[in-house]
Amino acid sequence: MDRGAVSPTESWDAFFSEFYLRAYAHDEDDSRAQSQALAAARLAAVPEGGDVLDAPCGFGRHSIPLARAGYRVTGADRAQPLIDEARRRSRGERWPKWVRADYRELPLPDASFDLVINLFSSLGYLGDEQDTRALAELRRVLRSEGRLVLETMQRDALVRNFTEQDWHLLGEGKLLLEQRTFDPASGVAQMTQTLVPSGGSRESRTVSLRVYTATELLAMLDRAGFSEARCHGGLDGEPFATDTRLVIVARP
Repeated sequence: MDRGAVSPTESWDAFFSEFYLRAYAHDEDDSRAQSQALAAARLAAVPEGGDVLDAPCGFGRHSIPLARAGYRVTGADRAQPLIDEARRRSRGERWPKWVRADYRELPLPDASFDLVINLFSSLGYLGDEQDTRALAELRRVLRSEGRLVLETMQRDALVRNFTEQDWHLLGEGKLLLEQRTFDPASGVAQMTQTLVPSGGSRESRTVSLRVYTATELLAMLDRAGFSEARCHGGLDGEPFATDTRLVIVARP
């Protein structure tokens, strides 16, 4: 795999599959995701009961608590296994609505949301040009007074806090091994995740994604048609710094 290139779509489809669910969907009572989702809504000052798009929504860890807080939420994701799990977790409730869609081509009307959220480093899969296209599509579905809240790892913090590998205990005797490399010239990080069950065979996926600086993302948002964007260091509005996560609140 070329260390200077992001993974092709086929690799991401293989990653965001039952494999991803086995690695990340083990905790159905995800209080951290709930607090993140509600903080994003507060930071954007979304109106009570407003229309919210979560894209990509994964298995609904942010969409579901927002819907239960009274927002009219739509969750969109390209991966059918994740949409199926999100639907199962929402237990047939009226909201969220679930849509299987690539966030570069959303089957949704113009100007239909008060808030779009893109959380948990859900950008960088496609490379600069296609990620900008995705941002433009998220802008298209926002109302004129709406907000995009984007939360991601940023390059400076990755450089400062980089570790080559970590182990995570998932429960039921399962382990997740994460091994990483980072090419600072291209801004591309390569990640190999290996699931190690208590019994049976190991399973691995390797993907490469783009990790942007704040400057790069602000320029991309400008090209995507956003008129204003502000950086924060967290979803509670903390100051942005080289060692924080990056949260951007942008207006169309």
